This record gives sequence, C-alpha cells and structure tokens, in this order.
Amino acid sequence: MRPLFSSLALAAFFLSACVATTTPEPLPAPATPAPTNTPVPVAATRLPQRMPMLRVAILGEITTTNVWALFDESGADYWNNATQASYWPSLYYLAPPSLDLQPATALGQPPALVCDSVNCTATVTLQSNLRWTDGSPFTAKDVVFTVNTALQFRLGLNWQRAYNPDVLDRAEVLNRTVVKFYFKTRPTVADWQYGVLQGPIVNRAYWQPRIANVVSLLPDETLLQTILELEGELAQMHADVDTLNLSLNTMAPGSAIYTEISRNAQNLQDDLNSVYNKLTKNRSEYETKLAEARGFLFELANTNEPTLGPWKFASSIEERFENQVNFDSPFGDPWFDSVRYITYPNQSAAVRALENDEVDIILEPGNISSGVVPQLENRSEIILSRNATRSARFLAFNHNNPYLADPVLHRALACMINPQALVEELGGDAAPLPGFVVDDFWRYEELSLPCTGTSEDARLTEAVRLLTEAGYSWDKVPASDVNGSGLKDTDGNILPRFTLLTPQQDAMRDVAAKYIAQKAETLGLTIGVKISDSDDLLYVVYGSRDYDMALLGWRLSVYPSYLCEWFVPAEQNPFVYNGSNLVSACEAWNQVNDLERAKIHAFEVQSILMQDLPLMPLFVAVRYDAYRNVRYPFSEVVDGLTGLYGAPALAIPIP
Repeated sequence: MRPLFSSLALAAFFLSACVATTTPEPLPAPATPAPTNTPVPVAATRLPQRMPMLRVAILGEITTTNVWALFDESGADYWNNATQASYWPSLYYLAPPSLDLQPATALGQPPALVCDSVNCTATVTLQSNLRWTDGSPFTAKDVVFTVNTALQFRLGLNWQRAYNPDVLDRAEVLNRTVVKFYFKTRPTVADWQYGVLQGPIVNRAYWQPRIANVVSLLPDETLLQTILELEGELAQMHADVDTLNLSLNTMAPGSAIYTEISRNAQNLQDDLNSVYNKLTKNRSEYETKLAEARGFLFELANTNEPTLGPWKFASSIEERFENQVNFDSPFGDPWFDSVRYITYPNQSAAVRALENDEVDIILEPGNISSGVVPQLENRSEIILSRNATRSARFLAFNHNNPYLADPVLHRALACMINPQALVEELGGDAAPLPGFVVDDFWRYEELSLPCTGTSEDARLTEAVRLLTEAGYSWDKVPASDVNGSGLKDTDGNILPRFTLLTPQQDAMRDVAAKYIAQKAETLGLTIGVKISDSDDLLYVVYGSRDYDMALLGWRLSVYPSYLCEWFVPAEQNPFVYNGSNLVSACEAWNQVNDLERAKIHAFEVQSILMQDLPLMPLFVAVRYDAYRNVRYPFSEVVDGLTGLYGAPALAIPIP
C-alpha cells in the first residue's frame, strides 16, 4: 500500500500569497466539428517504478546519537534530524503541503479531550497490527513508556514541546491498544494536537532495561515536591509583603500602628529571604542531579534499536550515511529502497555533483546561492523550485505615539505599499506576505491587505479617500504626479517626521525601509530610515520602547499561537497595542482544545489584526531547492524540500 503522503511528522514537528488577479477574457469557442465514429487512441501513461537508491547531497557532518539526545538540545542538529528523525513513529503527523493533521500509529481522527472542573483526560486508540523492525508488536506500553520517561527526565526541546511536564501529568495503559493521558492543566491545541499527538515514540522493550540504572540517578521526587511547596510559600509571602507595604501608605509615619506594621513587614521580608535561599539551594540540587542523569541517558548506546518510521539505519561509512526502507511502517512505502546521504565540503561541490548526475537532491538549509540559480536554470534536466519560507518581515507601529496608533493611517500606508512591487525591489529573494499566517490550514484566505490587486493610481486614490473620510487633510493633496505635503490629523495638527528602524544585518529590510519611506512621501508622510545594529534595535523595541516604527522579522511557527503572543497581555507587548476585541478573542482561543473551533478563533484574530494592522505584513524570504530524476506530489511547500529534510519518503522517480 502506498498512500499519497508518507511520514513527515517529525520534519513538520521540528521545523515557523494570495494576491488578487484579474481573470482573462475567455477565448472564442472553436467551431464544433461534426461527430465521427473514429476511435480516439488512449495515450499510454508511464508509471513510476521502484528504484534502488535516492542520492542526497548534504553539507554537514552527521553524528549518530540516541533518540533521547536527538530530540533534545544535546543532539539537536539539522543533519542529524535530516538523516535520523524519521526512524521513530508518532500518533499523528502533519501531511504536507497543507500540513493538516493525519493519523500515523493512532486509529481515526484526533480524540476530543474530556475536561471537568478538576482536570482533563484523553484516550487514544492505536492501530492493532503495527510491528517494530525487530518484529515485536507496537502497543500502548511503548507510548506510555516514552511519555512518562520524557516527563520523568524533564527532557527539553522537541521532547518538551510534545510532552510538557508543566501541562501533561502522565500516560497510562488501558489495554494493548488504548492509552489514556492525564493533564495537570487544561491543554490547548498547541499542547494536544500540536504537542502530545505529534511526539516521537520509542520501543519500550529495548529501552526500559537500558535506562534502569540511569533512572536511579534522578533526583528524589520529594525534592521536587519541596521546591513546589517553597515556590507556593514564596508567592504567598510576596503577596503578604506587598499588602503590608500598601497599608503603610494609609498610615501616619511614626504612629504606633505604622511602626508595628513596618516591623511586621520587615520580619516577613527577612523570612521571605530565608525561604528564597532555601528554594535556590533546592533548585540547584535538583537541576544538578537532573542534568547528571540526562547526561548518562544521552550517552546510552542504541545499537540495533527497533524503530517504526519509513526509514531505518543501514550504514555509516566516512562521508556516506545510508538508510533503508521499512516496509512495515504505518506511513506507507517510499518509492526508493534506500537513501544515501553524501557529504560534500561546500555548496559548489554539491552543485557539480547534481549537474553530473551523481546526486538527485541537494539539502542546503542556508539556501542555494543566488549566483547558482541562473546556472541551474539553464539545465533542463534539473528542477529548480522556489518556495516561500517562514522567515517573515513586518512593519511595526509603536502605539505609544498617538499619531501612529490610528488604524486608518496604517491602512492608508498599506495601500501605498504594493507587495509585488516591493518584492521586485528585493530582486526575487522574497515573496509577498498577504497576511499574518503562511500555512494554508490556518490562513484566513478571505482576508487581504488594503488595495490588494489594484493599480498604483488606484492605491493612491484609496489611501487619500481613507484619510480624508477619517478627517485628515493636506496643504497639498497628493496626486499621481504630485507628492502630498502638510498632512494634518483630525485635530489639524501637522504629522511630525517619523523614524523607521531597520537592522544593518538584514539587507532586504534595508531595501524595504527605503521603499516604504518613498511611498510614504508620496502620501505626505515624512519617514526617516535609521539603520541600527540588530541587538540595539531589539532593545529599543522590546526594552525602552522608544521608537516610532520598526521593521521586524520572525520565523512563523506552524501553529500560529504567535498571533496572540505578540500582543497579549496588552500592557506588556512592545507595540503597546490594545486592539478592540483582540484580548477577548485570544482568551477564547486559548480556552478551546478542539482543532476546528481553534481554527475559527484564529480566523477571528486574523480579522482583527487585518483591520487594525498594528503589524503590517510585508514579505517572506524565499528559498530554492534543486533536484533531478524525481518529482513530488506537490509543486510548492512552505520552507521547501530542505524544510522537510528532502522528503525522501515522498520522492517519486521520474520514469
């Protein structure tokens, strides 16, 4: 059986443009010929055939590490993940290109959480006929062992993203194919569908005896309980000290009651300091023992470990690392029997190997050099695909400046900024970002930036209309051949000169800043571009907040919780934006753990942000992938093939 999509669960789990077009007029209909009885020959369709090997060029060193280290900070490495992350299964995975959630080892759609006033639980049923590469059955014991071990060692990075000890309490075996999860707090979609359900799973029979001695090195659970009790005591004491200090403001200094309350506050502060010192000592002891135990865990040998992904380890010799297909994987059968990863010293050597048909794909997380693109474009046998990435750029407004807190001004400026023209200024290294989300599954496609798809003159006309109807005025109204001047707000005050910050380390943002300033000048806005060191810019935006506008960049995650994290809580966000209904919309989103309901709330949040534009979407960086002899079941995918580690399980041989 070969489904359309094989497993890319871990690739999607470990890795952050809709422009209106005119419809061409229909061609005149050809004359209808008289019917005949001549049979129409059926063209033969050449189907792909299985191939022995897919050859992948890589540019880094591969180190074989065990699964516990691989998905933690200890073994985190692009090349290690590219070659080894697909060994282990998960309950569900994100299927490219749309990244919708699909069952892997689980049976059916993601189960709903059951919550009462005290806690939440969920029950997952597994497929009953799955087997590890050693022939042993995949059961609920494997899932439970993996989850509880990750929680017990409080493993970090991708382990923690899946099995977060602050959210997930434990997993239990109900029977051979049923697992029950217990949560400490009410989980969100990020915790459940984009967390637990996509975490890696290991073979219990192999690992349980191997980690037995390491488990004995873990700190005693009573130590953790002591820490939690001290944290609670400390929080209460802080509250009590604050209450006493506030009460002093209502008393006459020097009075008997003032003196008594002051003495009580000081005594409580002394006790607080003592508790804090105890807490610090216990935390240090706990973290030291935990780090020691993790260190031994990460060093355990993994020879002949049973796995269950679409690929399994075959060999590693010098600059060649090879995986073999696993036909018993729940993710379907790849078209290749093996994948060979060949290390090259640099990109130029890898490109030569591709041109000489020595490899089929180049993996280059740093992107293929723009100088190489024309060279490869001239080779008809090489496919050069261009894909948007998650590396997005936005124009941010500081709402502490009353002039820049007006959404009408944001929308008018958005009309002046033509995304297509902007990316042309950037020389093809970017693609338009028409909204706040890049993935199809979460993007609200009915939304668009103001003036999308209109001409330059129409953009200016609409920008002038928006400002005029809001009460703005000019000494000289802008026109197609005349820049505006003397732009006044609704109270008749001339808008001051604004400063736009951009980091010197990002050449694309420098170009974008100059383009924005030029378009703003047409509208009658004066914007000066200031190039700053990246660290200085981040301090100004997130620290002092002493800025007008800034060009900021983020790597957008697959689950778009960042839409609220940027702005909530309102008093802490660096843009000082407190949009109407945004806080309540985000609170509602965080209360749901149903995927479709979460999607509705995400759409609502996107609608609010598109109306106010506290951040204006500008562009995303693009990346190129180069390959030959194969094709894929999609033409475009966010972050390209390199973002999916080459997607060897999806590569289809070209006949």
